[in-house]
Amino acid sequence: MSEEQTHSTLLLALGATAVWLWWSGDALNYVRPGLVPLVGAGGVVLVALGLLPPLGLLNAQPAGHGDGSGGHHHHRGRVGWLLLVPVLVVLLVQPAALGSYAVSSRSVIPGGGDGQFPPLSAPVRGAVPMSMAEFETRAVRDPSQSLAGVRVRLVGFAAPAEGDAGGYRLTRFVIFCCAADAEALQAVVAGDPTPRARDQWLEVEGTWVPRPATVDDPSPPPPVLKVDVVRPIAPARPPYEYSVQFSG
Repeated sequence: MSEEQTHSTLLLALGATAVWLWWSGDALNYVRPGLVPLVGAGGVVLVALGLLPPLGLLNAQPAGHGDGSGGHHHHRGRVGWLLLVPVLVVLLVQPAALGSYAVSSRSVIPGGGDGQFPPLSAPVRGAVPMSMAEFETRAVRDPSQSLAGVRVRLVGFAAPAEGDAGGYRLTRFVIFCCAADAEALQAVVAGDPTPRARDQWLEVEGTWVPRPATVDDPSPPPPVLKVDVVRPIAPARPPYEYSVQFSG
């Protein structure tokens, strides 16, 4: 296979993988929803470059006879095939969205902004649904303690944590562009007597355990949620939250 054919094959493989990630929805494991169409569009462009003339595999012109540097071309061709490694990983291993093993070095407590918090949303089926970002920000940064006595509903996965009396932390990643910049939002779950599997997705309802707001503390501990109801659920789609900011 000529060097040009190798390049075209690699473009075709990379493009087909990007199109498959877009079509299957698995691109959401890696990027925020607004970027998913760009993944698909980029894949289409790569497929076209890999197939269509003048450089693609459908080029009718025969390959050249070389210019005396065939050894260098052969070496570059072998190196180029290494680009297929991520393609094989995606197709054969199918990496899932970030889970509990990525939590330890990525946890974050959202800032409180200007300290002004909008009114809570109306309860739905007896509890206020909210993102992990909103729960953490109100619980840790709101001096008026707007969550006190309020039954909330959160969605996340279980992540074991040392020092939490054998319990677990409800966790959800927030990403800003892609999984590479992900940070974990966590709440310590209290009152659930059932052991939960690592990375099991849960919908929980309960009330925040009040403690003094830590507006000026850059690294406060995660808030504690005393749960009343815990329901195992299918993994959330999309799997991430996409901002530590919220609005009423």
